[in-house]
Amino acid sequence: MRRRVLLSAYYCSPYRGGEAAVGWNVASGLAKYHDVTVLCGDLSAEAPTGQDIARIKSEQGLPEGLEIHHLQAAGLARKIHDLHALPGLWFLYYKAYRRWQLQALELARKLHAEKPFDLVHHLNVIGFREPGYLWQMGIPFFWGPVSGAPMVPPSFFDDFSPKERFRWRSRNLVNRLQIRRGGRPALAAGAATKVWAVSREDCEMIRGWGVTAEPMLETGCFAPGSRPPRSLSTGEPLRICWSGLFQGIKALPVVLRAVAALRSQGAGCVLEVLGDGPEAAAWKALAESLGLAGRVRWHGMLPRERALALMSSSHVLAHSSVKEGTPHVVLEALPMGLPVICHDACGMGTAVTPACGIKVPLENPARSVEGFREAIESFISSPHLLEELSRGALARAAELTWDSKIQHIDRAYRDALGSP
Repeated sequence: MRRRVLLSAYYCSPYRGGEAAVGWNVASGLAKYHDVTVLCGDLSAEAPTGQDIARIKSEQGLPEGLEIHHLQAAGLARKIHDLHALPGLWFLYYKAYRRWQLQALELARKLHAEKPFDLVHHLNVIGFREPGYLWQMGIPFFWGPVSGAPMVPPSFFDDFSPKERFRWRSRNLVNRLQIRRGGRPALAAGAATKVWAVSREDCEMIRGWGVTAEPMLETGCFAPGSRPPRSLSTGEPLRICWSGLFQGIKALPVVLRAVAALRSQGAGCVLEVLGDGPEAAAWKALAESLGLAGRVRWHGMLPRERALALMSSSHVLAHSSVKEGTPHVVLEALPMGLPVICHDACGMGTAVTPACGIKVPLENPARSVEGFREAIESFISSPHLLEELSRGALARAAELTWDSKIQHIDRAYRDALGSP
């Protein structure tokens, strides 16, 4: 039985990654089972989401069962958003977004009065700070996957720029206050039929509000297909791929120092670095000072297809970030059969299991460097480990596909509504 589902997905686009891809893939996937109405929008005057929705409608049309309403932020919401880019005012983004959510509630009530919905699901933005207001509509409410609880360990701030250091110190402080206070997020969680949360830390936060959250990654991957596991030939260097923006929370210096600290096997690996950003000069200088000129290849920002091809030619993905939701690069690596070395935190701590990667405790930079070094040396000295974890990566990818996620959400809807 098809139900009428109202989906709040501020970010929603078939042409972009990140949360926009989450919005589109979940909405279009659910439309196979239900009649889905999406509320998406923009705070900025450029309206990238609005442009993308107009483009898909004109070029291909929307999938059957999917209806999308784009809401452009108006009035004070727009003015507040324009201020949030000023130094130290990042938090104003949430003030503007909250006002957009009030606009969404007004439209939702109008649509509900015209033709009632069976349930409402707040999908994104995934941050716990802003659950919107659709939980007040008086119909079954689903929230998540929710993220945002993990903190950045202060010991990592030494590798941050002064601007980033200020931002993440203040964010840690705001996080602690908001998690302890609960407020409207706790009310929304209490009103929910089901709450999904990305990481262990997110589940613990929601448990502190008296609600049990079910673990679920906010993103998915595509089926791995049939491909052989990775292997390392005798004398072949281990090719390690790192991909991301060059900013403090991505913590590339951890991997650089780990490679520099490798023992006799050090010559047996090459680090392929994809990306660019404000820390480019500092990180390249660090690599030079560590004597890594011959072992690090800087590729910059590549077109997506070329980036994926370079990833696919590697043996292992090193993902050193200290603050994430679920890294999309991890869910691109697993279907390629790439084992992952990462911190045991945030969304990567949930996505990566001991069967498909090596997780390092997120405590301090020294412990991280040591953990990444040990992991790299394990792959170099034990080639069978690469093949074993590569098989595990392919198996894990099959568990984390978009299709499996959609079916999981659909089952939760049907369980709540009593449908067969």
